[in-house]
Amino acid sequence: MRSIQLFQSSILHPLLFAFFPILFVFSYNTSFLSFDELFFPSLLFLVLAAASWLILKIAFKNTHKSSAALSISIILFFSYGHIQNSLLDYGLELYGNKILLPIFLVILVLCVIALIRTTSNFKNFTKIINLVVLTMIFLSLLNLVNLDNYTTNIDLEPDTTNLYPVHDTPPNVFHIILDGYSGYGSLKKFYGFDNSEFLNELEERGFNVITDSKSNYGGTYTSLPSLLNMKYLDDYEKNEDFDNHRKQYDMIADNILMKNFKAMDYDIIGIHSGWGTTRDFKIADKTYCGTFSSIDDSQILISILNNSALKPFYVKLLVDDRRTKILCQFDSIPKAIENNKNPVFVFAHILIPHHPFLFGPNGEALNPKSLEFGDIYQNRDYDYIKQLQFANKKTLELVDNILTNSKTPPIIVIQSDHGSDQPENASLEDTMNEAMHNLNVYYLPYGGESILYDGFSQVNSFRLIFNYYFNGEYEILEDKYYWNIPNPFEADGYPEFIDVTNKLKL
Repeated sequence: MRSIQLFQSSILHPLLFAFFPILFVFSYNTSFLSFDELFFPSLLFLVLAAASWLILKIAFKNTHKSSAALSISIILFFSYGHIQNSLLDYGLELYGNKILLPIFLVILVLCVIALIRTTSNFKNFTKIINLVVLTMIFLSLLNLVNLDNYTTNIDLEPDTTNLYPVHDTPPNVFHIILDGYSGYGSLKKFYGFDNSEFLNELEERGFNVITDSKSNYGGTYTSLPSLLNMKYLDDYEKNEDFDNHRKQYDMIADNILMKNFKAMDYDIIGIHSGWGTTRDFKIADKTYCGTFSSIDDSQILISILNNSALKPFYVKLLVDDRRTKILCQFDSIPKAIENNKNPVFVFAHILIPHHPFLFGPNGEALNPKSLEFGDIYQNRDYDYIKQLQFANKKTLELVDNILTNSKTPPIIVIQSDHGSDQPENASLEDTMNEAMHNLNVYYLPYGGESILYDGFSQVNSFRLIFNYYFNGEYEILEDKYYWNIPNPFEADGYPEFIDVTNKLKL
């Protein structure tokens, strides 16, 4: 009886409409998201919906009408971006708040007036709309039935049998990923930019720059799992456990590299990135730059707001959040060695110079109109180089800080997971070369530069480091490169990696 009363309750459908977009986004992106990401956006929207309903109830002096007004408002709010995108697909330039937003406001006002004037008690409407939204939620829940299948069965056990620090004082290890940072030759060819000043500055500080370096894969989803687990992903091709990004996320979050350092009593320090599983590593002893309420930390919230009536306004809020996050990352990395009794392994995945382009050369704010991938092509070359110059400036400041404050010589590895974004209408050859030529530099004390060889790739980076500094016995793999972009998956859902080792030439 009570359940029937709840079903008929007027407050039910506004709350369900507020929750539905969150569940919908999550249910169709389980390969990217975890259940804990549901909490903050759900709490936020449900609290806002409940507060709005109380205000409307006072205004309407009618429970059913106030609920109907709120549900209509929620539907219009969440559908705004989807309708705008559909119109744009048909060439109708009803952009932002110039035309489309006023139309939505007029519709909302007319609906409110109709509700005020009607004499209907809306009890039947309430029952029907409750049934509709419950059906919508049920259909989304069906997508979660097989969620357990997203746990990986890929063997990611560490190889720590013979690992131990060779030197009496184990070196602190800093592993910094600058996302989307192109290599010297690629910057020269595709952007006309000479990056030698930055590379020379690093060499003057004792870094070894790997010339003509290439990432083993052309995208973050494949490059980071390979790098952090020191193995090629072609072992998992056609493997049913590698049929979606969840598997790749699992390989990043639960990686061999961190497990090896953990087994040697290193403290694992994670620098919160705001992206995917590099936001917060469960194995980490401490995390910097993570915030509970940050919009940029919620992929669900980003997706929903980008398709809501706030779309014309939220970009500024989000880019400010991202700027703060990136600056926090650079500032927090040196703090990892402060007052630490154990040696530390610090991992930082910093989302520049990758788009969106937020910084000028000296940190001045750039303000993109959108965070959509397709929008990067407007002033792409110019803005990318400006953000790269800022990344150079902050990286030099960072390494100076680390070297100045390190009591013992550290190991510093600065890499990019891939090169820059491919230009529109580029040839396949240019697309691959721009995507895969990357940054790859090392500060290796105690004669560690002797382990480097011409043409070595990132899959071997920590195999070499573990062997030299930690008595490892890792086999040095043949240096190969695989292309899996823009179509990383076949129709059957499994990845297909194409060996392009002999095709990457500038």
